[in-house]
Amino acid sequence: NANNNEIKIRSSNNYNNNRIDLYAEMRRSALNVVLDVSFGLGTASDEGDGAGTKSNTFEKVDELSDTIAEYLERIVALANEIPPLWQISPRLSYNYVRVTDVVLPNLRQLVSEVIEARRLEEDRRRSSSIDSSDDNAEAGTTTKRNRADLLGVLVEQLEDNADVRSILFDVVIAGSDTTASTTTAALYLLHRDEHRSWLEQARAEADRTNAGQDVPLNEIRSSMPVCVAIAREILRLYPPVPFVGRTATASGTLGKDDYPVTPGDTFCFSPWHLGRDPSQWGDDASAFNPQRWIDDSYNGGAADSFSWLPFGAGARGCLGTRLGLTEVVLGVARLVREFEFDFETDGPLPVKYDLTLNLDG
Repeated sequence: NANNNEIKIRSSNNYNNNRIDLYAEMRRSALNVVLDVSFGLGTASDEGDGAGTKSNTFEKVDELSDTIAEYLERIVALANEIPPLWQISPRLSYNYVRVTDVVLPNLRQLVSEVIEARRLEEDRRRSSSIDSSDDNAEAGTTTKRNRADLLGVLVEQLEDNADVRSILFDVVIAGSDTTASTTTAALYLLHRDEHRSWLEQARAEADRTNAGQDVPLNEIRSSMPVCVAIAREILRLYPPVPFVGRTATASGTLGKDDYPVTPGDTFCFSPWHLGRDPSQWGDDASAFNPQRWIDDSYNGGAADSFSWLPFGAGARGCLGTRLGLTEVVLGVARLVREFEFDFETDGPLPVKYDLTLNLDG
């Protein structure tokens, strides 16, 4: 098929057959979730008027979503240009010019407007709470942030809008496409004949937990072990970022004093190869086997947690680790409960890496 990622969906509820690009749909879904969690700009808030009206409406939310989506698409297209015109002379590349001259400036402006709007909102909230502060003190209560999203936390803790914008960029841009590729990969593998037993187990778990909607966030790991195991196994085999680099800022040594390190030295590790190392994962290291995470929910049977690094680790680990993993777990649960998928692509999961993992078949 000319559209590599196009698939046909057959609803498990006997709706009419529909043909969609699942990967594109997952990118849109992931972006909506990230916008909601990061900016508070997703689905209707419970704080509305009771009729589904959002109290947190940013009038340019659609433009923001479309601009982020175009930015992601252009960056991927830029990385895949043949010949790589942007490396020869950047201005020869339409994608480079479009990103640098139009998309990125628009994105910076829109995010800055969101931040300013939230700061004004928070200022009004604080001002309105002053009159009731004495009453709150007498009642023993405190005034809390009116919405639990990342932007609300950041504007409380950071004064520089540029710092807030940088963090939001990282979460939104890094968290959209990577979550989409992981969810799509999970659905594809689960619908392979050899993995149907895992699909049925995931469906049973989704039915039992209402696809996670009846499970508190802090109990997902214990209440949905099958979907968690599937998500972790996909991330082991197909980490969103194949190589991660770190640049030294001070002198030292690596290993048992075997390798001297000087400031400016760059070191890379590969989550892809770490996740497929037979010395850590056994002879079936390259096989999709969620059972390893059922048997050992922390390390999947590996000697330690540093063999599974799709999100990095430590102080420089991914800020959105929990969000990304939760998105995949709940997304897979909801989709396998509601739908049966017929993929036009057959065989092993076709993947390619540019900046991140992309499905290629």
